[in-house]
Amino acid sequence: MERKLGLKFSIITVSTSRFYDEQKPDESGLLASAMIRNYGFKVCCRFLVPDDRTAIAGALGQSVFNFKADVAVLIGGTGPSRTDYTDEVVRKLSDKIIEGPGEEFRRRSYERLGARGLLGNMTVALLGDSVIVSLPGSRDAVEEGLKIFMESIEHIISVRRGSGHDA
Repeated sequence: MERKLGLKFSIITVSTSRFYDEQKPDESGLLASAMIRNYGFKVCCRFLVPDDRTAIAGALGQSVFNFKADVAVLIGGTGPSRTDYTDEVVRKLSDKIIEGPGEEFRRRSYERLGARGLLGNMTVALLGDSVIVSLPGSRDAVEEGLKIFMESIEHIISVRRGSGHDA
């Protein structure tokens, strides 16, 4: 599938258990990588970090500033656990939050899972010219969240880089 914009994506999986146990595969990260490529975009880098604010911020900074990723996808660390810090780091570092995709994600999750579907967050944020999206770590959440996100990514990037909303 040819895209108007040749966007580069980074994937950051946030999981202490996977970080310290090399035997645990990063299934959600692999799924995200395959989906991004199927949408016609490139994956420029992948990171696996523990649930740690400094590690998450470091991987995000490397993605955006060193690797020049147009989009950073963070997977995991978005729930109510005491060690889930991903959304807080994204919100602290970003210039702006875009609420709509997260609202749609929670609506669809609620339809499928009931009230517990409201516990997983999807955050879309802007940092400079880059877009950040954080998703819960389950394969189902990654698949659903990326479907929602991919519907608008080219428009978000175009507008952020100066095109009008009609572009």
